[in-house]
Amino acid sequence: GKAVYHDFNKPLEETDVTEIGPCLLEVNHAMKYLNKWTAPEMVKGHISYLGTTGYVYCEPKGVCLIISPWNYPFSLAIGPLISAIAAGNTVMMKPSELTPNTSSLLSTMIKELFPNDEVAVFEGGVEVSQELLALPFAHILFTGSTAVGKIVMEAAAKNLSSVTLELGGKSPVIVDETASIRDAANRIAWGKLVNNGQTCVAPDYLLVHESIKEPFMKSFKFA
Repeated sequence: GKAVYHDFNKPLEETDVTEIGPCLLEVNHAMKYLNKWTAPEMVKGHISYLGTTGYVYCEPKGVCLIISPWNYPFSLAIGPLISAIAAGNTVMMKPSELTPNTSSLLSTMIKELFPNDEVAVFEGGVEVSQELLALPFAHILFTGSTAVGKIVMEAAAKNLSSVTLELGGKSPVIVDETASIRDAANRIAWGKLVNNGQTCVAPDYLLVHESIKEPFMKSFKFA
């Protein structure tokens, strides 16, 4: 929490809710269901294979690259890491250079918890990302802007690396005449303002039914 605060003055209470809490839920969820996820799944075969039994086995993809953003510097680095490890992969992580304190904390944590050949953190700027993207990863997960996402996908294509892109975009909200005005106003205000508005799914604009426009705006101002 202190590392995130020193990077951009994010309150410790908000860090607990939006950064640390989701990661704890994620790791507990993975531990609860990991045996089920990894168990062989029996599948029915074609009649031409009568007398045989088929199974689907889950296997790790290999070495994964995680490039995380600055707006949620802890949760958007650790969350994907939990999933990658749960799936049996090794990971190379590149946290954002815009949050140096949190990135340094991540590096220290990872070195204490994992051998370097299982999970490794690479700090630095764009040049570090470019060097990493040139490597033939089994999978690349990038969270950030659409413009950079295109660069990541182009680099991944050269090595036929599969990708997961979590990109920012427009997030409209529709409020119709049946909505609870107070609840809608409170929830929309929270979604827009949490993390100072720096959330990829923060409401970008509202489409409000004309019959409730005025009471909604009044309630929204006091949300």
